[in-house]
Amino acid sequence: MTERESLQGNWSAHRPGCMLDRKVIDIHVHMVGIGDTVKGCIVSKEFVFSPTFSSMIMALKTPPFALTDDKIREIVLESVNSSESVDFAVLLALDCVYKNGRPAASETLISIPNDYIISLSRMNEKVLFGASVHPYREASDMLKETKRCIDEGAALFVWAPSGQHINPEDDRCIPFYVCLARQGIPLLFHAGAEFTMRTADCKTIRYNDPRRLKKALDIGVRVIVAHCATPARGNIMPFERNFFDELIEMLRMAGEKKWELYADMSSCCSPSKSWFLEKMKIEIEEGRISPERFLYGSDFPMPVVDINIVKRPLNAMELIDHIKGQGNLLDNHHRILKDFGIHESIFTNACDVLRFGS
Repeated sequence: MTERESLQGNWSAHRPGCMLDRKVIDIHVHMVGIGDTVKGCIVSKEFVFSPTFSSMIMALKTPPFALTDDKIREIVLESVNSSESVDFAVLLALDCVYKNGRPAASETLISIPNDYIISLSRMNEKVLFGASVHPYREASDMLKETKRCIDEGAALFVWAPSGQHINPEDDRCIPFYVCLARQGIPLLFHAGAEFTMRTADCKTIRYNDPRRLKKALDIGVRVIVAHCATPARGNIMPFERNFFDELIEMLRMAGEKKWELYADMSSCCSPSKSWFLEKMKIEIEEGRISPERFLYGSDFPMPVVDINIVKRPLNAMELIDHIKGQGNLLDNHHRILKDFGIHESIFTNACDVLRFGS
């Protein structure tokens, strides 16, 4: 029996007080595919010419002309496997945009099929399956794919609402919420000003407001708000919408409301977001929010810049040199949060939140 199989069978026995038995899980690692060999992978021209794609290339340490599905897979899996800090990583699928119950490839910026991530999780002991199912699929197809992913061992489901054109308050989401609530499997919800998945219709940014999740929470869905709903660039852009304060208020009232509400700290280590990280630390230390409400994630392959080292903006070449000098970026992200003094339980809280096994 492998370590992962053993943990899947006995995970409920690992409680917060037993830190030696618990595992560090990065719940937020992206897989990308350009579609040259993996069927169903989509990367649009808009995404290729975005700052996000440029940042990803830096983190992958590979020139754009050398990027293939095989190369990206090799780099991401090598980063996961060679990490000395992370025991397991959830690789995220991403369903394409759906309209009138059918896929709308022309409006999809990026898509990674569930079958691709399922295959990687079967091949790699450190990889957990992060599924994605669009709630606007034809109803029977949506439920069938959701149940299939659960049977395949999905640890969580993920939405990027502005990029996938999903309004979490739409009644079409209710059957999906009911299914997740009954199975006790969480929904990872990309929140804040999401420029990684921005669309031509800027109005869809409003779908990233965590307050739109109250219907799901009342139904009983276990919800994880990605990036702690912080703005993409730390509020340095005047047009960025900030949902951080709204999330903090929701987390404060989660116990009273009996909401299973959590937030991941992915992408919160950049210098422009240090204020948000400090605020979260204070909320925990002063007892307004339990540390159990926060989960560990990296957002890899997005690069992380050490807030303790960088005291000024870096130009492109300086940033490339800095990233190359950081070694394993998963370990680097883990080290930055530990050095910052974030509560130790955050690194293993996912043991109590994710779903393990089929």
